[in-house]
Amino acid sequence: MLQIANKVYFRHGVPLNSTVHRTVLYTNRSFLRDYPDYGPISLPVGELAPSTGTAPISTVTVSITDHMEAVRPDGQQEILIATDGQDLVDDLAFVLSFALNATFSRDHDLVHRLVPDQLDNRRRSAPSNLFRGTFDPRIVVKEDELDDVRALMSQLLALQRPHFEAAMKAIRRVVRARQRVVEDPTTAYTDLVAALESLAKDEPVPAPSWSQLDGAKRKLIDAALEGAEPERSGRVRNAVMAAEHLGLKSRFTQFVLNRVSPAYFRHEAADALRPIRRPDLERAVKLAYDIRSRNVHTLWDMPPEAWVLNDRADTVSHSDLGTMLSLEGLARLARHVIRAYINGAPTGVDTSFDWRANLPGIVRIQLAPQYWIHNDAGFDHKSAANYFRGFIENIVETLAKREKSAADMRKVLARIEALVPGTAGSDPKTIMVAIYALWHQFLDQTHHRPGAEAFLGRHRHVLEAPSMTAFVVSLLLNQIPDWSTEQWESLATQRAADRQRRGAQPIPAAFDAALQAFVAEKVWTDRRVDEAAAYAARAVEELPGNQQLLCWESRFVPATDSPGSGATESDSDTGRTDEPAEVLDLLSLVLGISTQAEQSSPEDAQAEQSSPEDAQAEQSSPEDAQAEQSSPEDAQAEQSSPEDSAGRETAPDSPAAPVAGDPSDGASASA
Repeated sequence: MLQIANKVYFRHGVPLNSTVHRTVLYTNRSFLRDYPDYGPISLPVGELAPSTGTAPISTVTVSITDHMEAVRPDGQQEILIATDGQDLVDDLAFVLSFALNATFSRDHDLVHRLVPDQLDNRRRSAPSNLFRGTFDPRIVVKEDELDDVRALMSQLLALQRPHFEAAMKAIRRVVRARQRVVEDPTTAYTDLVAALESLAKDEPVPAPSWSQLDGAKRKLIDAALEGAEPERSGRVRNAVMAAEHLGLKSRFTQFVLNRVSPAYFRHEAADALRPIRRPDLERAVKLAYDIRSRNVHTLWDMPPEAWVLNDRADTVSHSDLGTMLSLEGLARLARHVIRAYINGAPTGVDTSFDWRANLPGIVRIQLAPQYWIHNDAGFDHKSAANYFRGFIENIVETLAKREKSAADMRKVLARIEALVPGTAGSDPKTIMVAIYALWHQFLDQTHHRPGAEAFLGRHRHVLEAPSMTAFVVSLLLNQIPDWSTEQWESLATQRAADRQRRGAQPIPAAFDAALQAFVAEKVWTDRRVDEAAAYAARAVEELPGNQQLLCWESRFVPATDSPGSGATESDSDTGRTDEPAEVLDLLSLVLGISTQAEQSSPEDAQAEQSSPEDAQAEQSSPEDAQAEQSSPEDAQAEQSSPEDSAGRETAPDSPAAPVAGDPSDGASASA
């Protein structure tokens, strides 16, 4: 946020909205200035006005200006005037805490917990006794320190955006690690290592020599190669060194060592107690990384000897670990290395950076389908799958009468007519034809595209081959294709494998569950009970917690594995019922309808709600709705075959229906 407020990413000549944020920071630093210099302390971003004199905890008023472009790139007035300023002030507090090795925060209680009224050696685990100067009370800021802060901020703000963000993340992690040290010293140590590791991702690492390899590894490999030909031994050793070269630990170590300057061992170490010696540094850095790894992977805690009795020294000698960097020593090393990173990182303006998208307090959410699937501007081969998912969600909600009307997709249909002829047989083509077919099946003829019959006559054959898209279409039309059992199993297995990988076609979860459930029923009829149970389990796990599926699954599971699941006495011999007690209604599953009276076929739903306008006109009062409810027997009697449905006045012909088995042969959505 500091870099955005510095105006480096704004367009030239564009008017700005400028808002001054003022707040109080609590700190263990005091600002004493002679009269000619008395006044606010100017910084590259913002200014500081000391509010109190010398005290264990002082206050300083921060004034920082939040700039925003007043006109958007499209010429419209910007509705966002400013942020709330908290992130801006917090980033300044982080930089001040890092640069001055001090504590600055808006949180009064936090600072009072960390900074004592006076140094108390009796509490050796107190933060002020673990870090030198960071939490010491009554420390006066000198003028040369302020100059150093300004220089650091200027260099930081000049960095290219990716390097600025990386440096700020590392600074925040270092400051927060020190503030949380009392809660968990090992986690604080791990965070200090992580701050440095985050900057090392692009560090080039030279291949190590054999003598630099860990001694324990070297002994094991040398023993294994004893008696081997020299040429083979050399190849093995080179392979081992290449593997070490690629390791994260090697990259981290090299990054740190490359940024330790002579000053670290000279004037910067003048006030340090037991500073690390140059020959010990590499081993201590590797040990720090090992401590981080043990903590992350096994929740290993540092022994108290490593951090309690160190008198704020840079190093600790532990009987098991040897010479290691203490919390203070690692924090001093982290400050030195991060500053070296800032000084050496490339500077300049990153023209690809979208500052508006990086403002704080912005949450991006996925809109409901009805708010975007009508937009033809975003429809193409790549987005077709997402449009199909959104359209299916919208049509399901409409058929189930949870939405009043379907979104108007006629402009998208025009795009489909233009794209499909030039698209070779592929998933995008199948998806586009599926959208087109379902629209013309469920919407009234007044909303059909001219020439829809001819278009579907040329392209609907793509819905004949087994695919997830074709299954969704057939299920919504209540006309399950007459694919072979092997084809159904292949489709279900491939879909389950695709779902394990990123990039699988997005489909509402109920349809994935329905596919696995349908195949479970198919396999069950072949008496392959174990495979049927596996498909049934997949169905339940695609739609976790669904009561309809849970009750249905119980007949595939041995009674001993599913206590109280409703198993009958016939289970005692086989563990499963011989015949399904109830066939799963897949259409009600995908529509989310649980009672039989609420269930209807897609043709009935289309007849009752044929267009967005009709849906609104057909709404009735609660009393009318209650009067129109029928018994399960009436509902069953009113259901009609596809042939009867096609003859209704309000139902169009079914050009979108894929090639399907005759429902009388048992190929229906009810399996």
